[in-house]
Amino acid sequence: MPSRQIKLYQYTQFIRSCMTTKTNRTSSISNTKNLDKSHVDIQNGILYNVLKQIRHLGNNTDPEQPNLIPVWACTVDPRQTKNLLTVFKTHYNDELNESLKHVKRMTKINELDIQAIICPFSSLDEKEVIIEKFSDAVEVKSFDIINIPQRGAMTKEKSLQWSKIWPMVWRGNPNHQFLKTTTFDIEQEQLMITKLLDTLSTIKLSRDALVTIMARDIGNNKLEIQTIAINDGDLRPTKHSVMQAIDQIAKEELGKREKDEEDFNGDEKRIERERGYLCTNMIVYTTHEPCVMCSMALVHSRIVRCTYLKPVANGGGMESSYYLGDRDGLNWKFNIWRWLGEQELQKLQLLTGESKRTEY
Repeated sequence: MPSRQIKLYQYTQFIRSCMTTKTNRTSSISNTKNLDKSHVDIQNGILYNVLKQIRHLGNNTDPEQPNLIPVWACTVDPRQTKNLLTVFKTHYNDELNESLKHVKRMTKINELDIQAIICPFSSLDEKEVIIEKFSDAVEVKSFDIINIPQRGAMTKEKSLQWSKIWPMVWRGNPNHQFLKTTTFDIEQEQLMITKLLDTLSTIKLSRDALVTIMARDIGNNKLEIQTIAINDGDLRPTKHSVMQAIDQIAKEELGKREKDEEDFNGDEKRIERERGYLCTNMIVYTTHEPCVMCSMALVHSRIVRCTYLKPVANGGGMESSYYLGDRDGLNWKFNIWRWLGEQELQKLQLLTGESKRTEY
């Protein structure tokens, strides 16, 4: 081969080598980006291969008719729109952004009027406060309580159908968006599950035993265990580990509130502000799917989420029957997850065997 051809060949090989290196780098970057989302299995509702989302209607299903919730609304002349938006921005912007992202704020109801959502409805006593906020800024024809869909639809077709009730905003499947944006400190979750199983292993007769942990987010997504409740096989419902955990937290919280009332020295408004549900914002981990009674107790306790390892086909109150915790129509909902880690499930099976117990 002539020297010129050899040089040309070497140059070509050099260029190909550079292109291959660049391609590999690009692929590496692309794969890294994909890894950022690889923890999400959209279709099956699974995160990090170990946390399965438990939902009443599955991942892509809508009821024929949406569950409705009441909201405060006002009717105004279209020429009042600018003033109306000013009031919303000053007093109500956060409320709509957080709880009613799935609906449009305003709609034209006829040639002379528009109707706008003010805020979620809580009680009739709110009307005087609402009127006062609007009195100097907007000429309102009427204040009304109307019903709108409680949540966004899973499909565009349903969103259009529900828009006949009130105009909806379609940004894609809301649950898919939730899964894509939900992150866990998976090592911390693993530690909580390990703590459950380690505690269970200390019980002499663990076959019918169960353990529940209640933790609180203390900031920066760091969890602090508040209580660990153990049921060593006692079948009485009030002795279920979930019920014991709620009871323990409630007693501690009531003690704190009694002290606060003394510290607040009769400041009723401040005392009322500090009150609320006893287990608000608690995060629950439990070895078995809670029974119907325990599931409803968690609903009433206003927890944030519940994670369990083993479903209980004959007596569970979540995925095994009523999906309590993720059911429209109740006064509270929380996120439910089932742990899928094989190593932890094998250890649980080893500790409890084939228990005949039907409620936990």
